[in-house]
Amino acid sequence: MIPIVGKSLKLFFFGFIPLFLFSSGSKATVDYPALKSGSCQFNVTGKYNLKIEGVATFQYSAEEDELGNRRNKLMLNFVPNGNAEVQTIEFVIAQNEMLTGFYRIKTLNGLINGFDGVYGFADIDGPNELPFFIKTGGVRIIKNYNDAIDGSLEVQFKNANGESLNIKGSFSAVTKI
Repeated sequence: MIPIVGKSLKLFFFGFIPLFLFSSGSKATVDYPALKSGSCQFNVTGKYNLKIEGVATFQYSAEEDELGNRRNKLMLNFVPNGNAEVQTIEFVIAQNEMLTGFYRIKTLNGLINGFDGVYGFADIDGPNELPFFIKTGGVRIIKNYNDAIDGSLEVQFKNANGESLNIKGSFSAVTKI
Protein backbone atom coordinates (compact mmCIF):
# COMPACT_ATOMS: atom_id res chain seq x y z
CA MET A 1 0.00 0.00 0.00
CA ILE A 2 2.79 2.45 0.93
CA PRO A 3 4.75 1.90 -2.33
CA ILE A 4 1.59 2.71 -4.32
CA VAL A 5 1.06 5.96 -2.38
CA GLY A 6 4.75 6.86 -2.80
CA LYS A 7 4.62 6.27 -6.56
CA SER A 8 1.40 8.27 -6.83
CA LEU A 9 2.94 11.20 -4.94
CA LYS A 10 6.07 11.10 -7.11
CA LEU A 11 3.92 11.04 -10.26
CA PHE A 12 1.88 13.98 -8.95
CA PHE A 13 4.85 16.14 -7.87
CA PHE A 14 7.20 15.33 -10.72
CA GLY A 15 4.65 14.83 -13.50
CA PHE A 16 1.48 16.81 -13.12
CA ILE A 17 2.73 19.92 -11.31
CA PRO A 18 5.43 20.71 -13.93
CA LEU A 19 2.85 20.03 -16.64
CA PHE A 20 0.49 22.61 -15.10
CA LEU A 21 3.28 25.15 -14.66
CA PHE A 22 4.48 24.88 -18.25
CA SER A 23 1.02 24.81 -19.82
CA SER A 24 -0.36 27.82 -17.95
CA GLY A 25 2.14 30.30 -19.48
CA SER A 26 1.59 34.02 -19.26
CA LYS A 27 -0.24 36.14 -21.82
CA ALA A 28 1.94 36.94 -24.80
CA THR A 29 3.14 40.51 -24.94
CA VAL A 30 3.05 42.41 -28.21
CA ASP A 31 6.60 43.00 -29.32
CA TYR A 32 6.90 45.80 -31.85
CA PRO A 33 10.04 46.08 -33.97
CA ALA A 34 12.58 48.77 -33.15
CA LEU A 35 11.97 51.75 -35.38
CA LYS A 36 14.22 54.44 -36.74
CA SER A 37 13.80 57.74 -34.94
CA GLY A 38 11.05 59.84 -36.52
CA SER A 39 9.17 56.93 -38.09
CA CYS A 40 6.01 54.88 -37.65
CA GLN A 41 4.76 51.50 -38.78
CA PHE A 42 1.04 50.66 -38.66
CA ASN A 43 -1.25 47.93 -39.96
CA VAL A 44 -4.65 49.20 -41.08
CA THR A 45 -7.71 46.95 -41.44
CA GLY A 46 -11.39 47.65 -41.97
CA LYS A 47 -12.57 49.78 -44.88
CA TYR A 48 -8.95 49.90 -46.09
CA ASN A 49 -6.36 47.14 -45.70
CA LEU A 50 -2.88 48.56 -45.94
CA LYS A 51 0.42 48.98 -44.19
CA ILE A 52 1.56 52.49 -43.29
CA GLU A 53 5.23 53.34 -42.91
CA GLY A 54 6.06 56.98 -42.59
CA VAL A 55 7.16 60.01 -40.64
CA ALA A 56 6.20 60.44 -36.96
CA THR A 57 6.40 63.83 -35.25
CA PHE A 58 5.07 65.32 -32.03
CA GLN A 59 4.53 68.72 -30.48
CA TYR A 60 3.89 69.77 -26.88
CA SER A 61 1.72 72.71 -25.93
CA ALA A 62 0.17 73.97 -22.71
CA GLU A 63 -3.19 75.66 -22.45
CA GLU A 64 -4.98 77.32 -19.59
CA ASP A 65 -8.77 77.61 -19.48
CA GLU A 66 -10.78 80.52 -18.09
CA LEU A 67 -10.77 78.89 -14.63
CA GLY A 68 -6.98 78.70 -14.57
CA ASN A 69 -6.81 74.91 -15.09
CA ARG A 70 -3.71 73.98 -17.06
CA ARG A 71 -3.74 71.14 -19.59
CA ASN A 72 -0.68 69.82 -21.33
CA LYS A 73 -1.31 68.60 -24.86
CA LEU A 74 0.75 66.17 -26.83
CA MET A 75 -0.01 66.16 -30.55
CA LEU A 76 1.19 63.08 -32.45
CA ASN A 77 1.20 63.33 -36.24
CA PHE A 78 1.82 60.45 -38.66
CA VAL A 79 2.27 60.98 -42.41
CA PRO A 80 3.02 58.05 -44.76
CA ASN A 81 6.06 57.87 -47.03
CA GLY A 82 4.90 58.04 -50.63
CA ASN A 83 1.45 56.57 -49.89
CA ALA A 84 -1.18 58.62 -51.71
CA GLU A 85 -4.04 56.74 -49.97
CA VAL A 86 -3.41 58.13 -46.49
CA GLN A 87 -3.01 61.84 -45.89
CA THR A 88 -2.53 62.05 -42.12
CA ILE A 89 -3.31 60.40 -38.79
CA GLU A 90 -3.28 62.65 -35.74
CA PHE A 91 -3.82 62.21 -31.99
CA VAL A 92 -4.14 64.76 -29.20
CA ILE A 93 -3.44 63.57 -25.65
CA ALA A 94 -4.53 66.09 -23.02
CA GLN A 95 -3.42 65.47 -19.42
CA ASN A 96 -2.21 67.46 -16.45
CA GLU A 97 1.19 65.79 -16.74
CA MET A 98 2.63 63.87 -19.67
CA LEU A 99 4.32 60.68 -18.56
CA THR A 100 4.86 57.19 -19.87
CA GLY A 101 1.85 54.89 -19.65
CA PHE A 102 -1.38 53.94 -21.34
CA TYR A 103 -3.83 56.64 -22.43
CA ARG A 104 -7.32 55.29 -23.13
CA ILE A 105 -9.69 56.84 -25.64
CA LYS A 106 -12.48 58.87 -24.06
CA THR A 107 -15.76 59.78 -25.72
CA LEU A 108 -16.28 63.43 -26.58
CA ASN A 109 -19.73 64.77 -25.78
CA GLY A 110 -19.16 68.32 -26.94
CA LEU A 111 -16.34 70.72 -27.64
CA ILE A 112 -12.73 69.71 -27.07
CA ASN A 113 -12.09 72.69 -24.74
CA GLY A 114 -11.05 71.38 -21.30
CA PHE A 115 -10.88 67.82 -22.62
CA ASP A 116 -8.78 65.33 -20.65
CA GLY A 117 -7.88 62.14 -22.53
CA VAL A 118 -7.10 61.05 -26.11
CA TYR A 119 -8.74 62.37 -29.26
CA GLY A 120 -7.76 61.47 -32.82
CA PHE A 121 -8.70 61.42 -36.47
CA ALA A 122 -7.50 59.84 -39.69
CA ASP A 123 -7.80 61.55 -43.05
CA ILE A 124 -7.83 58.69 -45.52
CA ASP A 125 -7.95 59.00 -49.31
CA GLY A 126 -7.73 62.79 -49.43
CA PRO A 127 -10.35 65.53 -49.25
CA ASN A 128 -13.08 63.54 -51.07
CA GLU A 129 -13.28 60.93 -48.28
CA LEU A 130 -15.13 61.38 -44.99
CA PRO A 131 -12.67 61.69 -42.11
CA PHE A 132 -12.48 58.90 -39.53
CA PHE A 133 -12.75 59.87 -35.86
CA ILE A 134 -11.40 57.80 -33.00
CA LYS A 135 -13.88 55.64 -31.06
CA THR A 136 -12.06 53.03 -28.95
CA GLY A 137 -8.60 51.82 -28.01
CA GLY A 138 -5.60 53.62 -26.65
CA VAL A 139 -2.10 54.96 -27.06
CA ARG A 140 0.83 53.66 -25.00
CA ILE A 141 3.79 55.98 -24.41
CA ILE A 142 6.80 53.75 -23.67
CA LYS A 143 9.57 56.37 -23.62
CA ASN A 144 9.06 60.11 -23.24
CA TYR A 145 12.06 62.38 -23.76
CA ASN A 146 12.29 66.08 -24.59
CA ASP A 147 13.09 65.36 -28.24
CA ALA A 148 11.62 61.87 -28.80
CA ILE A 149 8.59 59.77 -27.85
CA ASP A 150 8.36 56.03 -28.44
CA GLY A 151 5.10 54.15 -28.18
CA SER A 152 2.45 51.95 -29.67
CA LEU A 153 -1.24 52.22 -30.38
CA GLU A 154 -4.25 50.07 -31.06
CA VAL A 155 -7.30 52.12 -31.99
CA GLN A 156 -10.55 51.98 -33.91
CA PHE A 157 -11.90 54.86 -35.97
CA LYS A 158 -15.36 55.36 -37.53
CA ASN A 159 -16.62 57.79 -40.13
CA ALA A 160 -20.09 59.36 -40.49
CA ASN A 161 -21.24 56.39 -42.63
CA GLY A 162 -20.39 53.93 -39.83
CA GLU A 163 -17.41 52.46 -41.69
CA SER A 164 -14.59 51.43 -39.39
CA LEU A 165 -10.84 51.55 -39.57
CA ASN A 166 -8.56 49.66 -37.16
CA ILE A 167 -4.99 50.85 -36.75
CA LYS A 168 -2.34 48.96 -34.78
CA GLY A 169 1.41 49.51 -34.62
CA SER A 170 4.29 51.44 -33.14
CA PHE A 171 6.00 54.78 -33.52
CA SER A 172 9.19 56.65 -32.61
CA ALA A 173 8.22 60.32 -32.96
CA VAL A 174 10.59 63.31 -32.97
CA THR A 175 9.90 66.95 -32.19
CA LYS A 176 8.03 68.77 -34.93
CA ILE A 177 9.96 71.77 -36.21
